[in-house]
Amino acid sequence: MAAPNRERPAATHALPPLPADKGVWDEHAISRRVFLEVLFGVLAGIGALLVAIPGVRFLIGNSLEPSATKWVELGKVADLPTASVTQLNYSVRATDAWREVNQRGTVYISSADGGATFTALDATCTHLGCIVQWNEGDGNFVCPCHAGHFARDGEVIDGPPPRRLRQLAVKVKDGTLLAEI
Repeated sequence: MAAPNRERPAATHALPPLPADKGVWDEHAISRRVFLEVLFGVLAGIGALLVAIPGVRFLIGNSLEPSATKWVELGKVADLPTASVTQLNYSVRATDAWREVNQRGTVYISSADGGATFTALDATCTHLGCIVQWNEGDGNFVCPCHAGHFARDGEVIDGPPPRRLRQLAVKVKDGTLLAEI
């Protein structure tokens, strides 16, 4: 018995031969795999930025924007006592994120030279934000929350407050005392 012929018959539909300049590997060409790796890397980077930018903006908040200071009227200079410390309350419209609110606060005013110049101290304790009270008998401010004591000029005398009371800039305009909040 004769061995079967295992050779393939010649194809009758063969492609024409490639020209000499075709089929040569281009060393500067990029493979499909490398192209897709770069494409997916760029798309992943863009996606990461789209997620990171709002997150960073949230963490930074408004710290890059200059804070808007406001001058609030505390009262007529002629009506303010000059020999003692006076508690004055104020209310001013402020923008809190997307809404407008009435910002309320307390300021202590004193004058050591008979009303020629005034000192204004924010009444918010620097420890935990409680409102301090003026104690006329002892001549100092007392925080009712944790017994912090401040001198008449706002310096810490005793207790847990880490720093002095915030001193506000003041000016007199048309006979009215203004404080920068």
